[in-house]
Amino acid sequence: MNDFSKEAASSLLVELGKTKGFAAGMLFRLSVDISVTKRYSMTIWPDKTSEENSWKLFGEEILKKLRETGARVEISRGPIKEMQIAKDLDLSNFYTN
Repeated sequence: MNDFSKEAASSLLVELGKTKGFAAGMLFRLSVDISVTKRYSMTIWPDKTSEENSWKLFGEEILKKLRETGARVEISRGPIKEMQIAKDLDLSNFYTN
């Protein structure tokens, strides 16, 4: 993917998270730019069932379409074993609509 493709895919995934992800139970979504053409995204779900249902509902189809554009997409799944957050962290600085 080039930088334009990355931004287009990112915009699609942001909207998908807002419109379908949170409605399906998603608790948290984070994206980090690794390079000009690479982005790492992570979602957190309340349980495995919610994640699996959303995957069947819209995730599989989006992944298929992304791969058809030539994008390389890797999927990893697993339970959260540990999560540490500073007690004075103000997450509103990172929240986008």
